Amino acid sequence: MKPAIYPEFLQPSLLKLVFFGGKGGVGKSTCASATALKLAQEQPQHLFLLVSTDPAHSLKNILSNLVLPKNLEVRELNAAASLHEFKMRHDALLKEIADRGTFLDKNDIQGLMDAALPGMDELAAYLEIAEWIEQDTYYRIIIDTAPTGHTLRLLEMPDLIHRWLTALDTLLAKHRYMRKRFGGDNRLDHLDNFLLGMSDSLKAMHSLMTDTERCCFILVMLAETMSVEESIDLVSALNKQRVFISDLVVNRLFPKNDCPICLAERSRQMLALKSALKLLPGHLFWTLPLLAAEPSGKLLYSLWSEVRLLDENEVITTTAYSHKLPLHVENPIQLPASTLRLLIFAGKGGVGKTTLACATALRLHSEYPHKRILLFSTDPAHSLSDCLGISVQRHPTSVPSATLPSTTLRTELVEIDAQEINAEADFKKIRQDYRAELEDFLQDALPHLDITFDREVMEHLLDLAPPGLDEIMALTTIIDYLDSDRYDIIIIDAAPSGHLLRLLELPELIRDWLKQFFSLLLKYRQVMRLPHLSERLVQLSRELKKLRILLQNIEQTEVYAVTIPTQLAIEKTSEMLCALQRLGMTAKALFINQITPISGCALCQAINARESLQLKRAHDIFPDQPQAQIFRQIEPTGLDELKALGSALFL
Repeated sequence: MKPAIYPEFLQPSLLKLVFFGGKGGVGKSTCASATALKLAQEQPQHLFLLVSTDPAHSLKNILSNLVLPKNLEVRELNAAASLHEFKMRHDALLKEIADRGTFLDKNDIQGLMDAALPGMDELAAYLEIAEWIEQDTYYRIIIDTAPTGHTLRLLEMPDLIHRWLTALDTLLAKHRYMRKRFGGDNRLDHLDNFLLGMSDSLKAMHSLMTDTERCCFILVMLAETMSVEESIDLVSALNKQRVFISDLVVNRLFPKNDCPICLAERSRQMLALKSALKLLPGHLFWTLPLLAAEPSGKLLYSLWSEVRLLDENEVITTTAYSHKLPLHVENPIQLPASTLRLLIFAGKGGVGKTTLACATALRLHSEYPHKRILLFSTDPAHSLSDCLGISVQRHPTSVPSATLPSTTLRTELVEIDAQEINAEADFKKIRQDYRAELEDFLQDALPHLDITFDREVMEHLLDLAPPGLDEIMALTTIIDYLDSDRYDIIIIDAAPSGHLLRLLELPELIRDWLKQFFSLLLKYRQVMRLPHLSERLVQLSRELKKLRILLQNIEQTEVYAVTIPTQLAIEKTSEMLCALQRLGMTAKALFINQITPISGCALCQAINARESLQLKRAHDIFPDQPQAQIFRQIEPTGLDELKALGSALFL
């Protein structure tokens, strides 16, 4: 039965594009799937498309064994396939552009572009969505996005594509000038039309995404402090892109009843939502209840029948926890050795990687007070600041000392540091330095010669660099830290699994691009002498090699997999560990987080029963990994709670 007040995105309207976004693990795929099924069922005269842009797809898992409506198509964007199709369709044109009229020959530019394209999967996905919109095949497209950071990269694609098109257009500029100057030909040729066509698609897509009547972004969140904080950050980032949010869905809300677990969780959720209501005024907050059964298959059809507007009065009047769940960890694992150099927390979004990474850092600091420890976030949607309760910067930031044994002298203490990388800003600085160095060289070497077109080509060479180069350059910072003995142990709070695996695969792709760039710098060293850039790229090449070796060194690097006891999370964890093995990495242990304690409440009993089945599955699937079980508790944010958790996690 439909509620009296109902979200607009579930009704017939002018909407063409509906994004579901938010922090990992909040239920984006579930909400997107339920929306697509409901719209297709209620409007059989229209054709709908449900598409996932998440590298770690979940749609097929959620929709398994379900017969879809005939007017609903489902696609999980395959980045490699999208890229291959893009190259097959446009390779000849790209080669022709590369061969047009600069001192760089065909092989030079083509080599760089071939090496760059493997990293352009997000670009290919963006252009594929733009093409569907342009063809107007579907009445409405529902997009299940990747976790926050990866989604922001996708929404920033217009800027990257603009730089890429500008670089390609620069390659044509000299030929276009010569054709007009000496042939009197002022017409656009097929290459100009190719670039203009891509540019028009980009503009049309951007226009659609900023049109509130035709596009909406539904932010899915949990009523948890870190989910709320990240949601607020995402709203701010989307506003800068002129993509505006009107509706927020608060998923998995505990019921009002007499169960101590439900009471504790409900009051915790209401307290967490206070800042959301305060900082996001004018938005509609919808709620979906926590369900006894995981919403998948046929259950998705009825999901939205439970949607309600948030009771803002309850949020405002909740002033304290009605009940607190105690800290409870079963099967704690062995403490990492003091000789370890790199510790990576990996897992699906929203499973608690940041919390466990912070708690582990504080425990290691307590056990090894003379070790210099760095907490390092590679997730574009950083959460270290929210978790630690301090402002973590893009450079190492000091974290207040952990509680240490009384035998330790305060003068001997070494502080923990934390760092949230800003890969895009760091790479922007490198591009600026490159252009400045190029300008200085041209002024000194060729002061009386104007080589306008070749200068522009050289200026835009770094714009042909593969997406992801910025993140890899930031990640190699850890090699510099370890080599210089600045830190003894680095703990990485990794991006959600799909983005992490992409990041771990990138060094090989970046290495190929660097080889092409080095070859070009060597070949044209008389025309383009850039010692500072050359030195930086040589350093990057060395660091990449060391990074690959370190990641596969089981004596110095350990991976801790983090998951939760749901069918989807266990399946995704299994896929992630298989992918890590292909990269020569093995998980040392498994943390199973957010387990529901035993209770007399019917809802908690049902959830506990289904979670027990998943715990058994985890034991069967991962028999070689020690498995620590972490039960629901007061949300561990701030140093005191994190220290207590760190003490309980390890023997």
